[in-house]
Amino acid sequence: MVKRMGHVGLRVRDLSAAVAFQRDVIGMVETERHAGVSYLTCNERHHELVLIEDPGAVGYDHVALEVEDLAALQRLQRSVVHAGGRTLGDIYRGEPGIDWALKVASPDGHVFKLFCGMQTLSPLPAGDRPTKFEHVSLKTLRVGRLERFLADGLGFTFSDRMGPFASWWHCDADHHGIAVVLSPTSRELSHYAYAWPDLNALGRCADRLLAHYDQKLIWGPSRHGPGNNHFIYFLDADGAMIECCSELALMPPVGNYQAREWPNNPNTINQWGAPPPLRFIRAGFPVAPPTQGRPTWATATAPDSTPADSAALRH
Repeated sequence: MVKRMGHVGLRVRDLSAAVAFQRDVIGMVETERHAGVSYLTCNERHHELVLIEDPGAVGYDHVALEVEDLAALQRLQRSVVHAGGRTLGDIYRGEPGIDWALKVASPDGHVFKLFCGMQTLSPLPAGDRPTKFEHVSLKTLRVGRLERFLADGLGFTFSDRMGPFASWWHCDADHHGIAVVLSPTSRELSHYAYAWPDLNALGRCADRLLAHYDQKLIWGPSRHGPGNNHFIYFLDADGAMIECCSELALMPPVGNYQAREWPNNPNTINQWGAPPPLRFIRAGFPVAPPTQGRPTWATATAPDSTPADSAALRH
């Protein structure tokens, strides 16, 4: 199934402004830009973030999840449907930085791009930046339905739960790659998150946010109970909420964090201070209208064709 979190794709109003924010505040490095799309990274992978210029449909385009190989993609074509989701076209190739991909939608309409074969780059110059794209938090009105899709359709494993309001799920050793949050505003991205080396790095990020954009944090710094990570939250150039994290717990067998049911009270999600402010609770970035197959904004790097052995592997 899914082996690691890949990246997040966002549709933005002004591509240059969005790239500048990610560079100035987060420290991201642009690896490629063409056809109104920027690919950015913070490590040796071709991209950990995709920004797509689309002033008419600002929102989150997809959450990308990496799988082992083409055969895994073909198995997922079946499992996502059996778990109540749907495929958005067939397996395709032609996006910069990756080999094969398949877009799918969860039962409540969240869009995922499953892919294999991420290109690697030469080491980046030294810089104050995250180690990787870490996780997303997805809002939904039907928590149980999205949880079943993550578990049965994509192979995620339960990490933690806070009453009926939130749950956390992992696909690798990290405590969570996807958080599920109950919300009447279904089908929104609550936030996307980067992993940082330590709490001091989060402070330097907050300093740059103030210095370059005269913007303050929405919430934090503090420490969550589920996942045990430090956090700060703020908005990017288009109003999507970013979380910067450090010390996220690791699940067995790599770490020793034990999945549990947490009480529904403010101390659960803020171990050091006050409950989340209303601005945090209301934050949400809508799902952009999904398209079928290879996106029109992705310049083909290889023929857009279905693998010759696809039909055999689906039986």
